[in-house]
Amino acid sequence: MKKTLKHTYNFFLHGFALVGLVLVGGFFAIRFHITDVKGVIDSHSQDFGKMAFASELKNDDNAEKKNDNSILDINKQIQQLAKIKELRLKNICAIDAIGYYSPINAKNILIAFEKTQSDLIVSKMIFAASLRLIESGKDAEIKACEKNWNNGNVLEYDSLLSKYANANSSNAFPWMNDDQWKTIKTAIAKDKVQIDQAAKIAGVEPRLIVSSAIVEQLRLFHSQRELYKKFFEPLKILGNSNKISWGVMGIKEATAISTENNLRDPGSEYYLGKQMEHVLDFKTGDPAAERYARLTTQGDYYYSYLYGGIYLREMMEQWKRAGFDIQYRPEIIGTLFNVGFPQSHPNPDPKVGGSAIEIGEAKYSFGSLAYEFYYSGELLDEFPFIINND
Repeated sequence: MKKTLKHTYNFFLHGFALVGLVLVGGFFAIRFHITDVKGVIDSHSQDFGKMAFASELKNDDNAEKKNDNSILDINKQIQQLAKIKELRLKNICAIDAIGYYSPINAKNILIAFEKTQSDLIVSKMIFAASLRLIESGKDAEIKACEKNWNNGNVLEYDSLLSKYANANSSNAFPWMNDDQWKTIKTAIAKDKVQIDQAAKIAGVEPRLIVSSAIVEQLRLFHSQRELYKKFFEPLKILGNSNKISWGVMGIKEATAISTENNLRDPGSEYYLGKQMEHVLDFKTGDPAAERYARLTTQGDYYYSYLYGGIYLREMMEQWKRAGFDIQYRPEIIGTLFNVGFPQSHPNPDPKVGGSAIEIGEAKYSFGSLAYEFYYSGELLDEFPFIINND
């Protein structure tokens, strides 16, 4: 009997010790950044880099912004206008090729051009759709446009608009064809006022905030990371304490604190200026409780978007200060949002990646999904292109 009691006692003693070890392990995993996202490098990371480089060249060649009148400058403008015409014809050809497989994407690209009149944005939308069509082996016609764009059979934009005006098909981005996306899309659209307000204060484009918010929501819907299962599944016994990331944008407590501190530290590489120092000041004597309430209040996500926007802006400022402007790189901005301050190292060849996210049978990285949404044409009425409207 005594042996039985002793074994029972030892069993419970070791059990409680094991639970305690898990809880302590969870605490230190957060405290010492063990749970920070290491992520993966996207398989198309080099393609994103090439597209960004080509876009910079095209942006420099925008002859319509030149006002010089010398003969040499006029000749240069003629050459540049010829390049713009070539780009437009190639784009038209590619849009029609995309429409062969996914009419809805062709329609979205055409609507975006109608709103922005930007060949550069259209090029990036074509690139985003093309990557997914390449994955499914449906890119032959798009590739052919590189060689046959001037064959005399290319339609004008107006004709293409008429052709695809009533398009209604599956999206080239597979994750946009399920009910989860429809739910996320509807919910994000309802938050337009809050997102616009947060973006204005943070000094970033609303669509950039939305890009990261949507990917975070997709990640929560479709995947669970191994570290979460290993360290924090047992923490469910603590109720709300099992939440590693807070709010609709998945902001960690440590990230929120760093974001606040960066605002007040003129010596920080993330410092945004004196005018931003008090944006996140607290109104009570309990910052921890107030911070938690800001980021977890159900139905009021303003602070989630504000923290997310400032977090993005701080890393964008870090890169700009180092000589690398990434404001036109939603795939890099999304990657940085996911991997965080510790892994934000400005350099001339940034990699696209972050958490690996599996949706259905397709695999994505956080950064590539951010790019796909940004250039998908979805929610364009609510969150139009602003910064990147060349």
